[in-house]
Amino acid sequence: MVVENLGKYGSIILLHLYNNGKIMISDARHLGMGYGTFYRSLIPLLQMGLIKEKKSNSGARRVFVLTDLGKKVASKLKEIDELLNSMTRS
Repeated sequence: MVVENLGKYGSIILLHLYNNGKIMISDARHLGMGYGTFYRSLIPLLQMGLIKEKKSNSGARRVFVLTDLGKKVASKLKEIDELLNSMTRS
């Protein structure tokens, strides 16, 4: 299954990108992961074409954003997340 390639944190990263538009290493701790885990989790997302690196204004920071395909996938993940959350509240 291709979904398995997202890894444990891939869906968390995609949902963060969907909600916030960008992600940087400084977001790793907020998402509950270390910096190494963060970068390792980005690799499959980059390889699948779901995210891309965007040049930051500061030049030193690495910023990642969703691609068009990533936006579609993240939108579906958001729908699933909302459905499962509504089921657990019932």
